[in-house]
Amino acid sequence: MFKPTRINYSALSKRTKRVKVQLLRDFPRFNLYKGQVTQVKPSLMMNYLYPFNGAKYIMKPDDVQSGLIKQYEIRQVELKKQAELAAEKNESASRDKKKETKTGDEAGEAPDQKKKITFLGTDITTKDIKIPGLNV
Repeated sequence: MFKPTRINYSALSKRTKRVKVQLLRDFPRFNLYKGQVTQVKPSLMMNYLYPFNGAKYIMKPDDVQSGLIKQYEIRQVELKKQAELAAEKNESASRDKKKETKTGDEAGEAPDQKKKITFLGTDITTKDIKIPGLNV
């Protein structure tokens, strides 16, 4: 009479079933980049990666394009170098800031008193807020 069209999978198979794919385009939304060989959920592959030639399935080791893998590795090295340079720049900026504060304290300047922490970092208090019809 009625045959269900859906297959119900267990929660374990939904979490563990993955397909091996190689990406042919960048997908920064999913943190996936061109040339990368990775394991993804089948639904992600069917709905987002596979349409419009964004990725391809890897059935055998021969299906992997080595040229794309080399591009991906070169890109990862460049990104790592950029991250290291940014970290060094932040460290040097923080060191310079610490030196400035130390020299200011040594010159006899009084350190700032504790600032009053208020609502959302502003100086507005409950006394400043006026609500019509409410007398507090």
